[in-house]
Amino acid sequence: MGRRRFQAFPQARLGFVTLAIVALLWPAEPSLAAGVKKHSRPVGPRPHPEGRPFPESSLPRATAILLYDPVDNRVLFERNADLPLPPASTTKLMTALIVYEKTGLAGWVRIRPEDTRVEPSHIPLVPGETVSVRDLVWALLIGSENDAALALARYTSGSVAAFVQEMNRKARELGCTHTHFVNPNGLPASGQWTTARDLLRIFEAVLRVPELRTICATPAFHLITASGEHWIKNHNKLLGKYPGMGPAKTGWTRSSLHTFAACCRRDGSELHLVLLASPNKWQDARWLFDHGFAKLGTPPAHPSSGTNSTGSL
Repeated sequence: MGRRRFQAFPQARLGFVTLAIVALLWPAEPSLAAGVKKHSRPVGPRPHPEGRPFPESSLPRATAILLYDPVDNRVLFERNADLPLPPASTTKLMTALIVYEKTGLAGWVRIRPEDTRVEPSHIPLVPGETVSVRDLVWALLIGSENDAALALARYTSGSVAAFVQEMNRKARELGCTHTHFVNPNGLPASGQWTTARDLLRIFEAVLRVPELRTICATPAFHLITASGEHWIKNHNKLLGKYPGMGPAKTGWTRSSLHTFAACCRRDGSELHLVLLASPNKWQDARWLFDHGFAKLGTPPAHPSSGTNSTGSL
């Protein structure tokens, strides 16, 4: 009887054995106690300001985020705002601010060989030529030109090292307690970091300078140097495509991922946004500005304007 019962259910016994093996081999979820930190991003679709759900893939994925309403002095979205991370080319906001404060954008810079020994992007500058401070700052903020940053730093403070000291002194003056600069262009360097909250302070100091604000919102800039005629385009892909997009500074390196400091105005409201370590700053910025303007009660942008959070630029 027992033998017949065993033979009658061979598949069931095989199933139990298979489940036991799978249970043993299936990888366990990493433990927080083991030092694996879970991401704080909310699970599931977030409400769309127009009532439609955002796809999970469109949720903001930047490691650090700060979305700020400067009119009412309130934070509308925050994530890891005090976590030190590489700033990439948003570093150039501080570079431009110090150059403006010390020169008023007046003067001429004779280019030296050491100004040109830098990775792209570069104008490129030619040793021995003379370029105006104003043109170099425009190239710095619009095209994010790294040779312009070195030339401006050397010209303004006598050496790049002295200029970097001024950058760190200015950061402390602005209340940036978790920021440290090593170079004026944001290329990867050990010990160079900022936070979303600190970068917002630097960005807002730049926005208070009318000419710097104008430069950061300019789509393109025509420049003639010894190396030829250059049409330098703004790296901000949302400029002219996302309604109300204004002054901004972009950044990216392989180690920092995408960084972004941006200002957007719509229907009399203004929002300031900082992103650090984003896999896609364009998608994150659109989502966050949509989210912020919805919280302010601002009517949503027209769908044809390129604000679809799942779209691409």
